[in-house]
Amino acid sequence: MASWPNTRGEIDEVVKRSMIACIRRGDVACYDVFMANTRSATLSVRLTPETKKRLTKLAKDSGRSCNFLISNAVESWVADQERMLGETRQADRQIRSGHYVKDEDMKAWLLSWGTDGELPPPKCACGKEHDDEVLCR
Repeated sequence: MASWPNTRGEIDEVVKRSMIACIRRGDVACYDVFMANTRSATLSVRLTPETKKRLTKLAKDSGRSCNFLISNAVESWVADQERMLGETRQADRQIRSGHYVKDEDMKAWLLSWGTDGELPPPKCACGKEHDDEVLCR
């Protein structure tokens, strides 16, 4: 008779083998159970009754749990916030180093779109021309 796994490595191996078996069988429910047992932290979230009702309906309609939907939403939101914060920091560095387009130049260019006198894209405040992807140095 096999012994129960008793170390984290042994438990991880058993879970991995079980997940592979679930995937091979196409047993999505089994896979979801194992995914729910991955390392995670518990967090309490307060929702309005209306939001909870909508979430419960969405979970039922999608065949997912409320926890799954909330976890995915939070992961997506955190990734978006990290990306936006990184882009904001990059923009701040560009402004401090003189690499930006003046507000009045951008506004004039945008307002010229679709007119007979459409303006060329505005230039960087540093005066140099460079690709959209690469800052001038």
